[in-house]
Parts: sequence; structure tokens; C-alpha cells
Amino acid sequence: MFVLIFFILTISCSVDYKAEVRSNTSWSGAFGNRTVDGSGYKTVDLPDEHPQCCCVQKETESGYLQVRVTADGGFLFGPGDSHWVETTAAYGVVTVCSEG
Repeated sequence: MFVLIFFILTISCSVDYKAEVRSNTSWSGAFGNRTVDGSGYKTVDLPDEHPQCCCVQKETESGYLQVRVTADGGFLFGPGDSHWVETTAAYGVVTVCSEG
């Protein structure tokens, strides 16, 4: 019985981190160990170690950029999602890290 409980808790402890980007312009960012370019909405997989941070920059003078890090902790618990961080500055930069 103890082995079964330990197995269930071990599986549920793994966390799947992702970064979500929302924008009405083009952007480029560092996500874990790689660079991703995009525009509009995109979800980017991050390494599954805590904490996870990403730094994303608008590539235009106008528009908005919003970024957050989400964490799915399985069916028992998880560290939670970060809040959306936004910039409307020309070539603005957003840096956000996982919570938990």
C-alpha cells in the first residue's frame, strides 16, 4: 500500500511549465535554453525545473505584449500560474518567472 501511495505522489509531483505570450505585434524571447520568435498568441514549452523565467521583447514601436508562465502540477497539486505581465512601450521587454 505504501508503495502505491508513494508512486502516485511521485507522479503527481512533476510539473509541466509553459510560457504563454499574447500580443498584437511581433516579438522575440528567451524561453529556458532557446530563443523563439513569433507574433500574436503562442504557447512555448519550458524545461520542467523550478523556477522558470522567460524574457520577451516586442519588435515594434506600437502594440502590446503580455507574458505569463503556467504550471500544471498533475491531478493533486501544482505551484500555480504567474500573473500576466504587460508592456506597451516601444520595443518593450517583459520578464516573468514561475511562482510556487
